[in-house]
Amino acid sequence: MTKATAPRLGRTERIADKVVAEAELGSTHALARDMVSSGDIARTSPHGIPITVCAADRLTNALVRFGRTWVNQSGNSFTMTFVVVIPESVADDEVVNGWLPMIAGLSALDALEGAIDEADARPFNPECGFQLKWPNDIYCHGLKIGVTATEVLPLPDAAGTRDEAGESSEVGPAAPDAEADPVDGDMAVVFSVGINLTMPASSLPTAQATSLQMHVGPLPPVSELRDMIAERMVDSLRARLTALVAMPMIQASRLRSEMRHVCWMMGRTVHAQLIDGSAVRGEVVALNDDASLSIRTADGETRALLSSEVSLLD
Repeated sequence: MTKATAPRLGRTERIADKVVAEAELGSTHALARDMVSSGDIARTSPHGIPITVCAADRLTNALVRFGRTWVNQSGNSFTMTFVVVIPESVADDEVVNGWLPMIAGLSALDALEGAIDEADARPFNPECGFQLKWPNDIYCHGLKIGVTATEVLPLPDAAGTRDEAGESSEVGPAAPDAEADPVDGDMAVVFSVGINLTMPASSLPTAQATSLQMHVGPLPPVSELRDMIAERMVDSLRARLTALVAMPMIQASRLRSEMRHVCWMMGRTVHAQLIDGSAVRGEVVALNDDASLSIRTADGETRALLSSEVSLLD
């Protein structure tokens, strides 16, 4: 196995507000959670929405949803977490916050497609394209190439601690070198992204998994490609979240329209295992206003599923 080395992210550093890059970590998502809890993330930004990036060449405990692991390799994978700060009125609003995981996926597509265009790479198969499998998988030509994970967290108080109930208390003043005082009522949203860039077929965990190099070329070295993708992730997340904060309902409607064009699951029959132990099988018939998915079962009934209640979707 290639020795892990800290990613070089010069381009990303120019537009992100804080970047932490390590050769090896257990989990960038876990590091991001610790940084949120300790108040060690960017809370303000001259660029608009503040974004902190946690990156590693290799993860030893890359958990995604419900304890499942993400296989990755040093020198072959994109493994990063992006922490943003947005108003609680959006982050905690059940009417619109279901779109946060969709924003993670759409931003990943923006980043991948933009990096491929800049590299002047081309798909080996003209029908090859990227899609999203609700709620958190990235597909390429019908195979899983990546995954996202999204979590909303409270921000700590001025002392960097939480109260006994585990909730954040009143936000204190910003550090002296901050651009401006943080706004009371903000929350952190943690977006983690894993993508197989140059993983060889022999290292992929299942026959349903794939790697970017198998579909697109020529690609630049991974050290460059990761920075190209991360820079675009920051840019896309900031633009999409800015629009959601400014016009939550209007942007949610736009996201729904956009998702329908790239949703791999529309019209397919799926089997959903729910966190309560039950299961639902049926045809996907709609993506709803709150980002839930409607499934028509064999008995003709239609059921809406929230991403938060689905543990596995096949």
